[in-house]
Amino acid sequence: MAKIGRNDPCPCGSGKKYKKCCMASDEGAARAARPAAVVARRPSLASYVEEDNERDELTEASNRVVDMVQAGNLDTAEQAAHELLARFPDVHDGYDRLGMVCEARGDYRQAVDRLETQANTTPAEPAAPTPASASPGAQRPQGIHACGAEPP
Repeated sequence: MAKIGRNDPCPCGSGKKYKKCCMASDEGAARAARPAAVVARRPSLASYVEEDNERDELTEASNRVVDMVQAGNLDTAEQAAHELLARFPDVHDGYDRLGMVCEARGDYRQAVDRLETQANTTPAEPAAPTPASASPGAQRPQGIHACGAEPP
């Protein structure tokens, strides 16, 4: 069946142009008949706002842990890092912050373990070269841990 043009006579027989008669109701029925998946593939503005708010919460919570470590409140910082990890399990920040707490306590083995866990949970993506990895074959100096701290 050929598509009805906007300016063609309406097929209902009213004598009016299609655009002035049945076009709106036909288009509404066609929209309703579309599969939900087609409509659902476009994220709404609300989902972008919600995602942005979640990122802000993550950033604020992560920065609070850093502030606590720098202020020497290590027990509180450790608790906050565990809460960060529980709230955002798919993000590496919780492990990173736990590593910072362990490093501040002088527990370098535990700090390295936390940072290794962080590295294993972080999605693979190309990283910017660091001075140690900028030249091919460059290695970390002997005795320096992954967190950058020298052992006692």
